[in-house]
Amino acid sequence: MDGCRGIVPLALALVLAGCGSGALSGPGDTFVETTTTTTETTQETTTTTPPKKTTTTTPKRQYGWNLPSGPRSPTTNEDVIYTRLVEKACDQAQQELDRTWSGLQTPRNAPLYQAAVDLCGGKASAARSMFAKAAKLGLAMHQGDGGSAECDCAVLKAVRSVLDQVPQDSVRCTPGTPPRWPTNDPFAKDDPRTDVVEGRTTTTTKTTTSTTTTTSSS
Repeated sequence: MDGCRGIVPLALALVLAGCGSGALSGPGDTFVETTTTTTETTQETTTTTPPKKTTTTTPKRQYGWNLPSGPRSPTTNEDVIYTRLVEKACDQAQQELDRTWSGLQTPRNAPLYQAAVDLCGGKASAARSMFAKAAKLGLAMHQGDGGSAECDCAVLKAVRSVLDQVPQDSVRCTPGTPPRWPTNDPFAKDDPRTDVVEGRTTTTTKTTTSTTTTTSSS
């Protein structure tokens, strides 16, 4: 009996070892361990909106009528008209110009100052026409003491600033001798602002009478 007890544990050990080693499997049995890996792909769509184009428009500067109060040309008719224009007393400036145009320093100043009066009153078209008359006569101005050059130059700059839409400090006054009146007789002067001849010319006719005396002798 003791010999049988030793055989049973040995047989049991052989059976357990065979199970772990595959000895009890059939010759055609194959065990394959399969691992399935699932990959999840997430597609992200990004929409880019281009920046909105913004157009900024800078308003163009407008140059309106403005006459500086500094220049003075004392003892001239231009100075009186200039003062009225600085005060923006347009009607009074017109009245003064109509009254004293023949006493201005140069015939050019009649249409030049008329252009200034027109711009003072908001009449740009009329001012452009008058300035063309002034330019035709000549825009040269005597640079020096006396005369009305200081006021004339300021008026020229102010007029051209509005008509050409440029800053006044960009306008230059031309030095030189201004046009002269053809006569000093105020009644014989023609108003350069108009196309009508206003000057009156007085013609004096001298009649010579000769007397012939005949003496006869008898």
